[in-house]
Amino acid sequence: MKNSIRQRIICWTYAVACLIMIAGCKHRERVPKSYIQPEEMKNILLDMQAAQAYVDNMPYDSLHLRQEKLKYYYQQILELYHLNHQEFMRSYEYYVMHPVIMKMVYDSLLADVKRRQVMVDSMLIKKRFQHPIEK
Repeated sequence: MKNSIRQRIICWTYAVACLIMIAGCKHRERVPKSYIQPEEMKNILLDMQAAQAYVDNMPYDSLHLRQEKLKYYYQQILELYHLNHQEFMRSYEYYVMHPVIMKMVYDSLLADVKRRQVMVDSMLIKKRFQHPIEK
């Protein structure tokens, strides 16, 4: 009987220890409210990447013109999110100092890009194989 109680205590202790470890592993860092939240940061970075790609494909004669155009687009993007350069950089620096959160943002961004690419590809395939009369 004593052995049975001892086994139950050991079993429960082991179970509680496992739960504590699992809970500790699932702990996620939270971004303080004073910084741009991860979902919004992802959207801002996605827009900035799109602006970069757009400018990179424009036929400018000089690097200076490209940089000026990109600066203008970045400013427009920040205005769209009601931010100024200092607010964005403050949050961006927070993310740089917290690489786990930054990785989470970029993983989400990449998943979003891949999802959009699949949608575009499926629309192109659908359009390519559409019957000429249906167009």
